[in-house]
Amino acid sequence: MADDSLLGEFVIRADATIEAALAAIEANNHRSVIVVDAGGAVVGTLSDGDIRKALLNHRLLSTPVREVMNLNFVWLPPEEVGRAQELFQRHRIFLIPVLGPGNQLVEVLKTY
Repeated sequence: MADDSLLGEFVIRADATIEAALAAIEANNHRSVIVVDAGGAVVGTLSDGDIRKALLNHRLLSTPVREVMNLNFVWLPPEEVGRAQELFQRHRIFLIPVLGPGNQLVEVLKTY
């Protein structure tokens, strides 16, 4: 996986709670987090909007992220990072994971 400092700032484990994800999103100021499995492979994303929808559907803050994460997320391979600006604008997102073999996180691209 990428630099371990990314783990606390932009990445959260799928077995973490919605409450933990909210804390990470608040800390990183990018309105979302990247979700990884126990092996470090990226398996989804979770935005503050996804969390709002989950709470409106009566999910508890103790609900695991894996139950509410977005499985259909935007990502790029390392050789295509030049497309990031286009994807940020088209999808109105704030983070894009750059993935290597086995969906391992190589880098996190940010809008600001």
